[in-house]
Amino acid sequence: MAPSTWIAAAGLLAGVASGLQMRGLPGSTVGPGFVHVPLSAPKREILIRKRDGAVDKTANLDVTNLKTPGYTIEIAIGTPPQPLTVAVDTGSSELWVDPDCSQSSRARNETDANGNPVMYVDDPISDPEECKKRGRYETTKSSTAKKANIKDQRIQYGDFTTAEVSYVSDTITIGGLTINDQIFGVAQKSNGTGIGIMGFGPSHYGFNNSLEYPLILTTMAKQGVINSPAFSLDLRDYDNSTGSLIFGGVDKKRYSGPLAKIPFKTVEHTFDNGQKFQDTSYYVEVKSMGIVLPESTDTKSYDIGDSFSVSLDCGSSNNLLPVGLAEKVCADLNGTAIENSGHSCTVDCSVRQKKGGVKFGLDGKEILVPYENLINEQEFGDMQPNTCVVMVSDNTAFEVGILGAPFLRSSYAVFDWGNGNLHIAQAADCGSNIVAIGTGVDAVPSGDGECSLAANSAVNFGLAIGAALLSGLVLL
Repeated sequence: MAPSTWIAAAGLLAGVASGLQMRGLPGSTVGPGFVHVPLSAPKREILIRKRDGAVDKTANLDVTNLKTPGYTIEIAIGTPPQPLTVAVDTGSSELWVDPDCSQSSRARNETDANGNPVMYVDDPISDPEECKKRGRYETTKSSTAKKANIKDQRIQYGDFTTAEVSYVSDTITIGGLTINDQIFGVAQKSNGTGIGIMGFGPSHYGFNNSLEYPLILTTMAKQGVINSPAFSLDLRDYDNSTGSLIFGGVDKKRYSGPLAKIPFKTVEHTFDNGQKFQDTSYYVEVKSMGIVLPESTDTKSYDIGDSFSVSLDCGSSNNLLPVGLAEKVCADLNGTAIENSGHSCTVDCSVRQKKGGVKFGLDGKEILVPYENLINEQEFGDMQPNTCVVMVSDNTAFEVGILGAPFLRSSYAVFDWGNGNLHIAQAADCGSNIVAIGTGVDAVPSGDGECSLAANSAVNFGLAIGAALLSGLVLL
């Protein structure tokens, strides 16, 4: 949503002896200096209801603000541990728990700050009954819980989800690692979500600066659980049910080619009073963009000017792009425009199975987003069957665009807080070989991934075209 690294065995044992306990949660794997935590992927089908309730063949909704169920992990808080499920979000930085299940439903009509109608999705994440099944945290049942000396806050996300939280500190177990005295929020009120959120974005004041308290990655590094604050994210493709989050490690069998190192940039924001602020997040520059047409050898480049800035946000189901680019993608796919959607469109779901996709060129790395990841299967009430949404829209609400889950499903990304760098490659899947991240400027392991391009046929198709063109071959 929008508002680290390994340790030697001796160091690990010393950490455990000093009170850091290695408690495994289901499906997690603990290695020397890293912990692998499984991610649960969102369900594919969600119901989008028309705002006016009219019976027609056109969905009248705002895809710009469309939020599908997010990726989730299992954690435990307190002594003894109280299990909870939380959504993972690279577009925010704080952990909070205990949403108000009675206010979780998003199937309602609202307007954004400019008075434009916003359609919320009635999805499993916001379902009140599902909310009740995700566990609750009660401070009175934990012997290690303490009230934090931090003022209550109201947290708001880009899709207008809100949480009013009070802060406490307690022991948190994630996968097989436990950190002590971590500060986090407990919701007193919330709106629009049936799940707590674990933000893995940096503080807006810098990678090495926290808010009023150390964030989770910082705590992991300070307490010696990992060598430096870094993690890797593998969302897998759209049809896979699980992904992974690895603190302090990189899985070399989940990508092909080298990991390109790209420095994160700061973005200058201007407040209403004219004051300027240098904001830190997972901001990168898109230097090129194009499309590999379905079942075609034609690669078409788009004019994007010099570049445009985006935030990498796994909590967003959409890709928000400079005005005009979504319309070009939809035109090339012969899509049917969705009213009030920021030039998003629908296509027949059969396009998802076709080779090709949209390419984004970052600084030194090109990532192909295959159609199976770019196009979401949706259930549109009385709309025609086999209708899917192309997840691109105009960015008219934010100063910076977003490359969301469709892009991150297609890439393997390592977020290195210690050096302020993104390491990214094309996603693939040929098994598992997790290696630890070290310390210093070269903390993230170098070298190519251990998968060939053939591990992803759709990606192989698109990148092979580019390779052929570069070698002087003409594909007709």
